[in-house]
Amino acid sequence: MKKTCLALALMALHAGTQAQGFSNTYFIGDSLTDSGQFGSRFTTNPGQVWSQVLAQKLGTDAAPSSQGGSNYAVGGARVAVDELLDPSKPPSPTNPPLPAMTTQTAQLLAMHNGRLDGQALYTVWGGANDLFAAVKDPFNMSQIVADSVGNQAVLINTLSQAGARYILVPNIPDLGMTPEFAGSPISAGIATLLSDSYNQAFTQQLSSSSANIIPLNVSALLHEVAADPQAYGFSNVNTAACGSVSSRLCTPADLVAPGADQNYLFADGVHPTSGGHAVIADYAHAVVSAPSQVAMLASAANTAGQMQMQHIDRRLQTVSSSQDRDLAVWFQGEAITRNGSSANSHLDGTQAAWKLGLDKRLADWTVGAYLSYDNLDGDTDEKGTYSQKRQSAGLYGRWQAENLWVNAQLFYSDLDNKTRRHIRLGAATREHQAKTGGSQYGGKISTGYDWQAGAVTHGPLLSLSMQKSKIKALSEDGRGLSTSMGFDAQDQTSVQSSLGYQINVAVSNQWAVYASAQWLHEFKKPAELLGARLQDGIYNHHHFYLPTDQERVRDTGLLELGATGQLSNNWTLGAGVSTQVGKGTSAQTALNLNTAYRF
Repeated sequence: MKKTCLALALMALHAGTQAQGFSNTYFIGDSLTDSGQFGSRFTTNPGQVWSQVLAQKLGTDAAPSSQGGSNYAVGGARVAVDELLDPSKPPSPTNPPLPAMTTQTAQLLAMHNGRLDGQALYTVWGGANDLFAAVKDPFNMSQIVADSVGNQAVLINTLSQAGARYILVPNIPDLGMTPEFAGSPISAGIATLLSDSYNQAFTQQLSSSSANIIPLNVSALLHEVAADPQAYGFSNVNTAACGSVSSRLCTPADLVAPGADQNYLFADGVHPTSGGHAVIADYAHAVVSAPSQVAMLASAANTAGQMQMQHIDRRLQTVSSSQDRDLAVWFQGEAITRNGSSANSHLDGTQAAWKLGLDKRLADWTVGAYLSYDNLDGDTDEKGTYSQKRQSAGLYGRWQAENLWVNAQLFYSDLDNKTRRHIRLGAATREHQAKTGGSQYGGKISTGYDWQAGAVTHGPLLSLSMQKSKIKALSEDGRGLSTSMGFDAQDQTSVQSSLGYQINVAVSNQWAVYASAQWLHEFKKPAELLGARLQDGIYNHHHFYLPTDQERVRDTGLLELGATGQLSNNWTLGAGVSTQVGKGTSAQTALNLNTAYRF
């Protein structure tokens, strides 16, 4: 808990305007991340490595720092030991220096005068070259590994202290499953033991860090791919696509078979093909974008609550003009479509709703109560789907003296939420589901003044509403898989004012039409961060935060048009359409048909 509070404090300290996605991507690492410091890459050239693919998915770039880019990773780099490509020879154009990851970090800090962009995503991935060094020096193996783990943890803390709020840290792949070691059971066992030991020691170091570290269990991911390669689009996970040629020198002419750059997992003894890198990038993107896919639940509830209160206001307007002091029972059915946007994705949704209520006029007062149910089903582009059921109960009232009127209402809702996250991993698509409960309450005060001009009643209106939605923590199925995640509870408050004008025209003794236009202003902003965790074994208790990417939309518009009429002395019928226009999750259109019977 102490670490969590400290991480939140550091992020709040560096928070500026709300981020819409990551402002940039920066990479520290070795050949797994190097995007071309030496011209080519450590994969099946001209294919891309995972850092390039991830950056493209996030709308940024991962050009090598030698070309003025933000990717400082260098093939062959160790964590804290600067070396030459061939340590036995002097430096030369063909024997360049390999800056350690600590040196890369110093270069990054120097380029930014020691202060980093808090809205960017930083990646630190290394340690494998230290394991290779440890194998060559067995007498100092323990010290080499310990130094590597410790220095990498210090490096991450340095980035955090310089302003990095989001630090992505993949673990070392299981070297025992690579073509370099898998051919010998003894070598494979030792390589696996070294990899696992390094990852476990590094995880322990990270658990005491105050930095906001987003882990990636690449080791588990590659084992999942190897267990069912065809599902992910691979036909070979045991041998190298480039044969005996180093991946840095590998071209299409060196491939052992056509298409091996995509259907082989490994390019050479230890480096993935471009197809393998694409799967790693898919995984990384799925993790960093996941909170934004579930964070819309609280906003969706508040949007539904706002429309619910608007319909109750309309009911009170209808009562004031048509109902005497009898008791009335009313019913309203609604069909709602949403076409808002959030988290850099399009939100489509359809919602069915109904309301059942009763009310009675008492002199200048009208009082009533109602029950409401609505069910929203939507999707976030191709990333997943969500559903939300709201069961609500509310009270409402109106006071009117001549031309002045005041409406007031309160409601409480119980929420049932479900999410389905679709994760693309190469040719495979995984689905993780989660469901949880929640609650919501809110209230609204509206006032206005009506002028009468023959059959026309018109006047200004003003309102202030408040809502609070709470979504309980979510835990996805598929626990133990590298992609399964859990998410913290959500808590979102909405305070909204409206200013508008309405008009009602009696077209006959029985029928009237109405219209209104309102400007809505939101005073609260959505939550900027959502806590999450991976639900596999090694990282199950490691908590981190990611941006929700929900756009702060202050101003929207609400338009209404409808008609009401009397079918008999006791029966009334009404129909209307309302549309809320603007960016964010609030954009929606509602059609309603209602009827009331007076006793």
